[in-house]
Amino acid sequence: MIIRQSKILALFIFISCASNPLSENINSWNSQKDDNFWYGTAIISKENFDGQNIHKQATSQAISDIASQIKISIKSDFEIVVKEKNYEIDESSLYILNTRVDNNIEDIEILDFKNLEDSYILFARLSKDKFYNSLKRKSEIAIDIAKNYINDSKEPSLLSFQNLLNAEKEIIPYLDYLIKANINGEDVNLYSFIQNSINDLLNRIKIEPNQSKVFVKKLGYNNELVTVTVYDANTNKLLSNIPVVFSINEKNEKCISNQDGECSFNLQSQYISDQKNQNIAIAIDRESILKRSNKYGFVVDSQIELEIVPTKIFLDVEEYNLDSKSNQSYIAPKIKEFFIKKYSVEFVDKISNSDLSIKIVANTRKIGSTKNEYGIYQTYSDANIYLETNDGKITEISVNDIKGADFSSFNQAGNKSLEKLSKIFLKKTLPAIVDILIKSNL
Repeated sequence: MIIRQSKILALFIFISCASNPLSENINSWNSQKDDNFWYGTAIISKENFDGQNIHKQATSQAISDIASQIKISIKSDFEIVVKEKNYEIDESSLYILNTRVDNNIEDIEILDFKNLEDSYILFARLSKDKFYNSLKRKSEIAIDIAKNYINDSKEPSLLSFQNLLNAEKEIIPYLDYLIKANINGEDVNLYSFIQNSINDLLNRIKIEPNQSKVFVKKLGYNNELVTVTVYDANTNKLLSNIPVVFSINEKNEKCISNQDGECSFNLQSQYISDQKNQNIAIAIDRESILKRSNKYGFVVDSQIELEIVPTKIFLDVEEYNLDSKSNQSYIAPKIKEFFIKKYSVEFVDKISNSDLSIKIVANTRKIGSTKNEYGIYQTYSDANIYLETNDGKITEISVNDIKGADFSSFNQAGNKSLEKLSKIFLKKTLPAIVDILIKSNL
């Protein structure tokens, strides 16, 4: 009995499916398919559809169905060609490829449509021959356009590079075809020819520094101006509007060559390390020229040697304790220790041989006329610092009211005050002096 009921239920389901108008139409349309066409089927449920033109919506859906099939097929062919030829294609190229498909969905045939009780269905097709003939026609137009761009790109210039990039853009959508063209009487692979043309023009650009080596004094550095000349190696013609990158210690600066082919870089002090010998690497800014990430990385086209040379300092320190010359120097050793450890300097004996003169006058004074109620002698120390170059004074700094104390005498309190003053010099005053020197034009 149970077996009999199951057979009846299965038969009922079969009869129901077989008599379903939607299934009947879909099965009928599927039986008509031919390998010479792409087919698209649209099924729109009336229950959820609130549009005004259901036929138009169904047509659009069927076309999208056809387009997705073509994109899958063409993208596969496209990627195979790209890998075989080792082409450099970015994500935007795939977008262009998809756009190509969308722009060539022409001559769609609506084979049938049905306005059923619960749904609206539509069956469409696109001839593969018509589609590929359309692509072939448009690829030939793209080749002609690309050739015109190439013909206008005979010498290195921003316009020539832009023309070659435009030529590349024209033919990229058709790379799954064999894109050949006759240029200068020779049949060439057009995409490869464009890439070679870009590389050839880049290789013609030469960068020549106006000096092979610069000497820099790190302390009191005056922002050396480094200049290069950009020219065409084939014609020696000076090239303007060529972007150039200067790189030193992983810090980059860019400039663009002027009408005289010159490009200047302000070598700022913060770019320079403490190493005696360094290099300024100079390169064509390929990333700016090609408007995409530079697959070659930083290519050094030229370089300038940089050598750190000592800043010559004349140091004159006068230390007084209660208006008498101090028997011990507290400040001068600290100053020399500071500069020798941190900077390339040379202390000289004559001010005429110096780049920088540092003169310091320090003195102590009593607090009161005798020891205080606690039996402590107290003093203050004051110092004036004068920074000068051969061109004149840079600045003057004062350090005042540094307290010293001792149980034995004012003289000992003065010594302690000077010692304390020297430590303040090391910690605060000298870094402030360096900051002034770096910001000034020594």
